[in-house]
Amino acid sequence: MKLEDVEAGKNVSELIVRIISVAPARMISTRSGRKTQLKEVLIADETGSVILSLWGFKEGQDLSGGIIIKITDGWAKEWNGKIQLSLGRSGKYEVMSDDALLPPTSSLMNQQSEIDRG
Repeated sequence: MKLEDVEAGKNVSELIVRIISVAPARMISTRSGRKTQLKEVLIADETGSVILSLWGFKEGQDLSGGIIIKITDGWAKEWNGKIQLSLGRSGKYEVMSDDALLPPTSSLMNQQSEIDRG
C-alpha cells in the first residue's frame, strides 16, 4: 500500500514510509477529560505525505526525521479536510533499516513542495 491509496475511514494494513519530521509532543485533554500526549509525525513516500498521530506518553520516542518505518494495522481518518493516520488500538509501527526502499528525505520534501505549489 502507498499513501495515495489511503482513504479516510479505512484500515491501513501495511505501509512503509519515511519520516520527514517529528513535532514536539503536546498535552491533550481527551473528550473524557483524561490527559494524554499527542505526537504528530509527518510521513511520506513517493506518492504523497500525511500526518501520523501518535497518542500516549511513550509513543514515538524512538522516531526522528529521515528514518523509515513500517505501519501495520493503522487507521485513516479525515481531520480539517486532510487525511491523517493513527495506530488505533491494535496498530503498531516498526523502525526499518534504510536500504533505499524509499527516496531520501530531501527528495520527498521537494516532491511535496511541488505538489503544494501545483
